[in-house]
Amino acid sequence: MSKARPPVYFVRHGETDWNVEGRIQGWTDTPLNQKGHAQARAVADAIRANVAADFTFVVSPLQRARQTMGYIAEALALAPQRVLVEPAVKELGFGVWEGKPFWELKASPLYPAHPEDRYSWRPDQGESYEDGHTRISDWLDTLDRPTVVVAHGAIGRCLIAELAGLPKRDAVELVMRQGFYCRLADGTAEWFDAKADAS
Repeated sequence: MSKARPPVYFVRHGETDWNVEGRIQGWTDTPLNQKGHAQARAVADAIRANVAADFTFVVSPLQRARQTMGYIAEALALAPQRVLVEPAVKELGFGVWEGKPFWELKASPLYPAHPEDRYSWRPDQGESYEDGHTRISDWLDTLDRPTVVVAHGAIGRCLIAELAGLPKRDAVELVMRQGFYCRLADGTAEWFDAKADAS
Protein backbone atom coordinates (compact mmCIF):
# COMPACT_ATOMS: atom_id res chain seq x y z
CA MET A 1 0.00 0.00 0.00
CA SER A 2 1.38 3.40 -0.94
CA LYS A 3 1.84 6.07 1.73
CA ALA A 4 -0.38 9.17 1.94
CA ARG A 5 1.42 11.86 -0.04
CA PRO A 6 0.44 15.13 -1.74
CA PRO A 7 -0.80 14.93 -5.34
CA VAL A 8 1.92 14.70 -7.96
CA TYR A 9 1.59 15.65 -11.62
CA PHE A 10 4.15 13.68 -13.60
CA VAL A 11 5.29 14.72 -17.08
CA ARG A 12 7.67 12.69 -19.18
CA HIS A 13 9.94 14.86 -21.33
CA GLY A 14 9.02 15.38 -24.99
CA GLU A 15 10.41 13.30 -27.82
CA THR A 16 14.12 13.21 -28.71
CA ASP A 17 15.84 11.85 -31.79
CA TRP A 18 17.06 8.93 -29.69
CA ASN A 19 13.44 8.10 -28.82
CA VAL A 20 12.66 7.96 -32.53
CA GLU A 21 15.70 5.78 -33.19
CA GLY A 22 14.88 3.43 -30.27
CA ARG A 23 18.18 4.14 -28.51
CA ILE A 24 18.68 3.87 -24.76
CA GLN A 25 19.23 7.33 -23.27
CA GLY A 26 19.67 6.95 -19.50
CA TRP A 27 22.05 9.66 -18.29
CA THR A 28 23.08 10.64 -21.82
CA ASP A 29 22.08 14.31 -22.16
CA THR A 30 20.02 14.42 -25.35
CA PRO A 31 17.87 17.44 -26.39
CA LEU A 32 14.25 17.54 -27.53
CA ASN A 33 13.58 17.33 -31.26
CA GLN A 34 11.00 19.46 -33.09
CA LYS A 35 8.13 17.15 -32.17
CA GLY A 36 9.34 17.04 -28.57
CA HIS A 37 9.18 20.83 -28.32
CA ALA A 38 5.62 20.79 -29.70
CA GLN A 39 4.62 18.07 -27.21
CA ALA A 40 6.12 20.06 -24.34
CA ARG A 41 4.24 23.21 -25.37
CA ALA A 42 0.98 21.26 -25.58
CA VAL A 43 1.49 19.68 -22.16
CA ALA A 44 2.25 23.10 -20.67
CA ASP A 45 -0.97 24.50 -22.10
CA ALA A 46 -2.98 21.50 -20.89
CA ILE A 47 -1.54 21.31 -17.40
CA ARG A 48 -1.84 25.06 -16.75
CA ALA A 49 -5.57 24.73 -16.01
CA ASN A 50 -4.98 21.98 -13.41
CA VAL A 51 -2.04 23.19 -11.36
CA ALA A 52 -1.41 26.33 -9.35
CA ALA A 53 1.61 28.59 -9.17
CA ASP A 54 2.05 27.72 -5.47
CA PHE A 55 2.80 24.06 -6.29
CA THR A 56 6.35 22.76 -6.03
CA PHE A 57 7.99 22.37 -9.47
CA VAL A 58 10.76 19.80 -9.82
CA VAL A 59 12.80 18.77 -12.84
CA SER A 60 15.54 16.30 -13.70
CA PRO A 61 18.99 17.81 -14.36
CA LEU A 62 19.01 16.40 -17.92
CA GLN A 63 18.29 18.91 -20.67
CA ARG A 64 15.39 17.09 -22.34
CA ALA A 65 13.48 17.35 -19.06
CA ARG A 66 14.61 20.92 -18.38
CA GLN A 67 13.52 21.98 -21.87
CA THR A 68 10.10 20.41 -21.25
CA MET A 69 9.77 22.10 -17.85
CA GLY A 70 10.73 25.40 -19.48
CA TYR A 71 7.42 25.46 -21.35
CA ILE A 72 5.48 24.73 -18.16
CA ALA A 73 7.34 27.47 -16.29
CA GLU A 74 6.59 29.91 -19.11
CA ALA A 75 2.89 28.96 -19.21
CA LEU A 76 2.59 29.56 -15.45
CA ALA A 77 4.86 32.64 -15.43
CA LEU A 78 7.15 31.04 -12.86
CA ALA A 79 10.30 32.79 -11.73
CA PRO A 80 13.40 30.68 -12.52
CA GLN A 81 14.09 30.01 -8.84
CA ARG A 82 10.67 28.32 -8.49
CA VAL A 83 11.87 25.35 -10.54
CA LEU A 84 13.99 22.98 -8.47
CA VAL A 85 16.55 20.82 -10.28
CA GLU A 86 16.43 17.49 -8.43
CA PRO A 87 18.95 14.65 -8.92
CA ALA A 88 16.48 12.19 -7.34
CA VAL A 89 14.27 12.37 -10.46
CA LYS A 90 17.12 11.93 -12.94
CA GLU A 91 16.63 9.02 -15.33
CA LEU A 92 17.91 5.59 -14.38
CA GLY A 93 21.46 5.09 -15.53
CA PHE A 94 21.72 2.31 -18.12
CA GLY A 95 25.51 2.16 -17.97
CA VAL A 96 27.22 0.37 -20.87
CA TRP A 97 23.89 0.10 -22.74
CA GLU A 98 23.40 3.82 -23.24
CA GLY A 99 23.38 4.77 -26.91
CA LYS A 100 22.59 1.22 -28.00
CA PRO A 101 19.21 0.20 -29.46
CA PHE A 102 16.61 -1.27 -27.15
CA TRP A 103 16.25 -4.32 -29.39
CA GLU A 104 19.90 -5.17 -28.73
CA LEU A 105 19.36 -5.08 -24.97
CA LYS A 106 16.17 -7.14 -25.20
CA ALA A 107 17.96 -9.75 -27.34
CA SER A 108 20.87 -10.03 -24.91
CA PRO A 109 21.06 -13.14 -22.70
CA LEU A 110 22.00 -10.76 -19.88
CA TYR A 111 18.53 -9.18 -19.94
CA PRO A 112 15.97 -11.05 -17.79
CA ALA A 113 13.08 -12.63 -19.67
CA HIS A 114 10.54 -12.09 -16.88
CA PRO A 115 9.34 -8.62 -15.78
CA GLU A 116 9.69 -9.48 -12.08
CA ASP A 117 13.40 -10.20 -12.63
CA ARG A 118 13.92 -7.00 -14.62
CA TYR A 119 12.94 -4.98 -11.55
CA SER A 120 16.15 -5.90 -9.73
CA TRP A 121 18.42 -6.35 -12.79
CA ARG A 122 21.27 -3.82 -12.77
CA PRO A 123 23.14 -3.19 -16.03
CA ASP A 124 26.92 -2.90 -15.86
CA GLN A 125 27.76 0.61 -14.57
CA GLY A 126 24.04 1.40 -14.33
CA GLU A 127 21.03 1.24 -12.03
CA SER A 128 18.13 -1.16 -11.51
CA TYR A 129 14.48 -0.25 -11.20
CA GLU A 130 14.85 -1.24 -7.56
CA ASP A 131 17.62 1.36 -7.17
CA GLY A 132 15.41 3.97 -8.81
CA HIS A 133 12.42 3.04 -6.67
CA THR A 134 14.46 3.53 -3.49
CA ARG A 135 15.77 6.86 -4.77
CA ILE A 136 12.34 8.20 -5.72
CA SER A 137 10.58 6.87 -2.60
CA ASP A 138 13.04 8.60 -0.27
CA TRP A 139 12.57 11.85 -2.17
CA LEU A 140 8.75 11.58 -2.23
CA ASP A 141 8.83 11.40 1.58
CA THR A 142 10.14 15.00 1.60
CA LEU A 143 7.17 16.48 -0.30
CA ASP A 144 4.80 18.68 1.67
CA ARG A 145 2.63 20.16 -1.08
CA PRO A 146 1.26 19.28 -4.54
CA THR A 147 4.14 18.91 -6.98
CA VAL A 148 4.77 18.91 -10.73
CA VAL A 149 7.62 16.59 -11.73
CA VAL A 150 9.18 16.58 -15.20
CA ALA A 151 11.41 13.58 -15.65
CA HIS A 152 11.87 10.41 -17.69
CA GLY A 153 10.36 7.07 -18.62
CA ALA A 154 12.17 4.61 -16.36
CA ILE A 155 12.31 6.78 -13.23
CA GLY A 156 8.70 7.76 -14.01
CA ARG A 157 7.74 4.08 -13.78
CA CYS A 158 9.31 3.98 -10.32
CA LEU A 159 7.46 7.13 -9.26
CA ILE A 160 4.08 5.94 -10.54
CA ALA A 161 4.57 2.47 -9.04
CA GLU A 162 5.35 3.97 -5.65
CA LEU A 163 2.43 6.43 -5.63
CA ALA A 164 -0.10 3.99 -7.11
CA GLY A 165 1.10 0.97 -5.11
CA LEU A 166 1.84 -1.18 -8.17
CA PRO A 167 3.59 -4.57 -8.04
CA LYS A 168 7.07 -4.99 -9.51
CA ARG A 169 5.87 -6.66 -12.72
CA ASP A 170 3.45 -3.83 -13.49
CA ALA A 171 6.06 -1.18 -12.69
CA VAL A 172 8.57 -2.30 -15.33
CA GLU A 173 5.88 -2.72 -18.02
CA LEU A 174 4.14 0.65 -17.63
CA VAL A 175 3.72 2.53 -20.91
CA MET A 176 5.24 5.99 -20.48
CA ARG A 177 3.62 8.45 -22.85
CA GLN A 178 5.03 11.64 -24.31
CA GLY A 179 2.62 14.51 -24.91
CA PHE A 180 0.58 13.44 -21.85
CA TYR A 181 0.66 14.13 -18.14
CA CYS A 182 -0.26 11.84 -15.24
CA ARG A 183 -2.09 12.92 -12.09
CA LEU A 184 -1.17 10.78 -9.10
CA ALA A 185 -3.41 11.19 -6.07
CA ASP A 186 -5.05 8.95 -3.46
CA GLY A 187 -3.23 5.86 -4.72
CA THR A 188 -4.41 6.20 -8.32
CA ALA A 189 -2.78 7.24 -11.61
CA GLU A 190 -4.77 9.04 -14.30
CA TRP A 191 -3.29 10.00 -17.67
CA PHE A 192 -4.40 13.05 -19.68
CA ASP A 193 -3.68 13.58 -23.39
CA ALA A 194 -2.40 17.05 -24.25
CA LYS A 195 -3.36 16.38 -27.88
CA ALA A 196 -0.12 17.77 -29.26
CA ASP A 197 -0.26 18.32 -32.98
CA ALA A 198 3.46 17.81 -33.42
CA SER A 199 3.51 16.18 -36.82
